[in-house]
Amino acid sequence: MKAGVLFRWGSLWVGAHWSRANRRLCINLVPCVTLWITAPGGVTP
Repeated sequence: MKAGVLFRWGSLWVGAHWSRANRRLCINLVPCVTLWITAPGGVTP
């Protein structure tokens, strides 16, 4: 399991998103700031 923070202008949304293909949860509490958590075997951004 890995986690991190990503700053990106293209992430202008607020909310959470789970990707089955990448086995990753992305959470945006503030636009352009993404907290991501990758499950074992998942793909990091």
